[in-house]
Amino acid sequence: MSQGYTKAKLYQIGKDNYNTLAKYCDLLLQEGYWEKPEAVLRRPIEEMLDLYLQALLVQLAVFCGCFNPDERQFIADIPEHNMLGLTSVLENDTVLVYQAEKVLHAPPILLQLCSLRDIEKSSCIGGMFFDTLLNILLTMSYINDSKNTKLTSFILGYYHQVSAFLKGNDKLNYIIDERYVFRKISCEELEYSNALQLTSNGDFEKYKDKYILNRDKAKINIRKIQNKAVDSVIEKEKFENKPAEVHVQNDLSYHTAAETISRTESETGDERKEKLEEYLEELYSLIGLDSVKTEINSLINLIKVRKLREEYNMPMMDMSFHMVYTGNPGTGKTTVARLVAKIYKELGILSEGNMIETDRSGLVAGYVGQTALKVKEVVERALGGVLFIDEAYSLAGSIGSNDFGAEAIDTLVKMMEDHRDNLVVIVAGYRDEMQKFLKANTGLISRFNKFIDFADYTNEELILILKAMAGKAGLVIEEETLIEVKNKLDTMDKRNRMQFGNARGIRNVFEKIVVNQANRLVTYDRPTKEQLSEVLPEDIYNVL
Repeated sequence: MSQGYTKAKLYQIGKDNYNTLAKYCDLLLQEGYWEKPEAVLRRPIEEMLDLYLQALLVQLAVFCGCFNPDERQFIADIPEHNMLGLTSVLENDTVLVYQAEKVLHAPPILLQLCSLRDIEKSSCIGGMFFDTLLNILLTMSYINDSKNTKLTSFILGYYHQVSAFLKGNDKLNYIIDERYVFRKISCEELEYSNALQLTSNGDFEKYKDKYILNRDKAKINIRKIQNKAVDSVIEKEKFENKPAEVHVQNDLSYHTAAETISRTESETGDERKEKLEEYLEELYSLIGLDSVKTEINSLINLIKVRKLREEYNMPMMDMSFHMVYTGNPGTGKTTVARLVAKIYKELGILSEGNMIETDRSGLVAGYVGQTALKVKEVVERALGGVLFIDEAYSLAGSIGSNDFGAEAIDTLVKMMEDHRDNLVVIVAGYRDEMQKFLKANTGLISRFNKFIDFADYTNEELILILKAMAGKAGLVIEEETLIEVKNKLDTMDKRNRMQFGNARGIRNVFEKIVVNQANRLVTYDRPTKEQLSEVLPEDIYNVL
């Protein structure tokens, strides 16, 4: 054991620090900070602490190549609850590692709540919580003398992932930054108090570039572990037997990936190809959007050829998958973005294929420091898929004033870089305004180099959309009625047409038709099935 620490002493140090974390959690619970997260996650705060701590320790052990019986026993025994079911017996841990990775992909909810309390009460438990976590990580590294450069890379990488929640507090005389973290790692004595004041410059600058490089390599290695878990046919049955509980509630910014393991399925190449063809067929079946379909198809072909070049170890140009969708409301931007997320998953660009939709209100807060937290939460929810930001130009609407839109953009650019291997951002809005948005930050222009313009639907296309809506609802609109709707569209002036909203407008028309039909049908004694499915000219009264 390093520095003469016995195994019993290391266990005691680890347990003491765990008890400190439990006290912080108890404080959050007593003050009501866990009430909303618990309603979503359906876990006591103690179990969430144990799940997060075990996942973090598992990832550290795998990363440093020291997932041995002693480390396994430490991870199982230090928390109150053994949430991951670890034993000291060495097993095929593919699923376990993937499970831990999924937990850590979710936002660090406990650190978020500590940070929120720090903002509201001018406290510093966010930094103390993080510092205590570091104590436990360092304690485990002493068990088999595994304190090495990989440990430093891992901890610095972890610090960068959660640094948004470690704002520090000058009034309370503490600071946690890269220099502090490096000093803590380099210390030859195990320090497990919460003395957070930085007293020495240390040698961080000398090693900074080296460790940041190692940190970036670490992300790639962890991603390989995850991909191995997903693609392993041997482990398929284990995955299928895991609960697939994912509870999403959009009004609360708590990602529920921490609910053990989310749905995972090992797919063959044929299955992926079949799904890809299914999504492409869905894209091509959309009414209108001819130029959009052409652009998306060209992009898909480019990705396919790029992957072929990769298989032959041929040189490849860097490719950004982020996109700008321009056009008026109701032209299909959101619908296409959702399909692109699924298509990218089958092409291997994204791991999940989900889409998170947001706008300015979902990214910008009203107080200093909160905007960065909101952006981080939204991005974390979108990892593995597409983050779709509608009316993105509104973020740049007041750049230079006291508005927090600039902070949102700066944070977004940084997180796009941090998660460039498993996140696609699509920003959407009016053509001219989106140019202003891209000029708001130099980092945006280099990342968004693919523009797709969504033209307004023609009146003929809107009528086809109306017929399709009716067909899905089991209704038949007479040709005479369709002609009358088209005539109303043809006579609409430019101003009203702009306000109409393309496909959204035609959906409103359809909903009014359904209401009018219902008002007519209730006057019948007993309408027939044919009458229930029939839309007559009188049903379009006052729909436009």
